[in-house]
Amino acid sequence: MASSWSVDEVQAFLSLIAEERIQRGLDGATRNENVFQEVAQLLAAHGYHRTYKQCRDKLKKLKSDYRSIKDHNSRSGSNRRTWKWYDQMDAIYGARPTSIGREGALDSATPLFESTIDDETLSAIDPLALSPCNDSPSQPELAAPTPSPSTSANSSATHLQMALEVARQAREQEAALRAEEHAQTAAFNQAFLNVMGLLVQAMSGRRE
Repeated sequence: MASSWSVDEVQAFLSLIAEERIQRGLDGATRNENVFQEVAQLLAAHGYHRTYKQCRDKLKKLKSDYRSIKDHNSRSGSNRRTWKWYDQMDAIYGARPTSIGREGALDSATPLFESTIDDETLSAIDPLALSPCNDSPSQPELAAPTPSPSTSANSSATHLQMALEVARQAREQEAALRAEEHAQTAAFNQAFLNVMGLLVQAMSGRRE
């Protein structure tokens, strides 16, 4: 099991994430494994050894906690909440668009806090348990309708019928072409015989 992140380690991690070059890599990449691998290498240079997956999960968690506090404070008057990493996260993401790239997007889900939250409580928050900001129940995702067996059978029968109709029309066209060829051949033969008959008659007349 991975050890918890120390304050100094998170501080170093956020300093690396805040670099504009890293932010551009996270914003523009749909698959940013290589960006987090670079962050893990830079973090190792500071003496903290984490995998790229641990770095990715840590940033996701920090974003979720940051969005939770930010959304609460935007709706609350005097009952504002604080968080150890809020100022640094706000400096990085406060003015950035909320939906740039897969990892650049801030999680819009917000937990329903009932009391002041300290850093230890926030670290235990499961991002998957967060509720939408409008407190409305999530709507189930509608699955695409599955064709019934009868529908599939009817579709197959229709395709077969269309294929048979196309084949029938092709046979009829071929038969018509052959009939036309036969008729032309017969007409040519008849005309040739007529001409030969006239020639025979003409030759016979000259002999007489």
